[in-house]
Amino acid sequence: MKLAQNPGMTLNPFEVGEFNGKRIVRPETIAEMTRKQTGDLKARAGMPWGLAFCVIEDPKAMEANAMLSPGSFGHGGAFGTNSWADPKTGLIYILMLQRDKMGNPDNSPMHRVFQETAVAALRN
Repeated sequence: MKLAQNPGMTLNPFEVGEFNGKRIVRPETIAEMTRKQTGDLKARAGMPWGLAFCVIEDPKAMEANAMLSPGSFGHGGAFGTNSWADPKTGLIYILMLQRDKMGNPDNSPMHRVFQETAVAALRN
């Protein structure tokens, strides 16, 4: 199952967890996957890990996360592909690219401009 096919599957854990009329994931499982699991372990600024996802605790800790709400979750790949879901706004950001030698892919200028442009377009 692709996240984009049924974005509500993980965005609202109290009303979702079904796909094509079948229960796939219990709401309690989604809540567990998207809460901080790593204690004080530091991976990326403001982004501890849940189960399979980074969880945004402090959007201001990394410039690219400034437009995401606390509790947003997702993951960035080593070569720049990123996907983030923001339960507060109901938005999902998916940036698919392959690039190398451009610094931190989670906070690249390309990532920041993509998310800023997407937010601006949706607000207009």
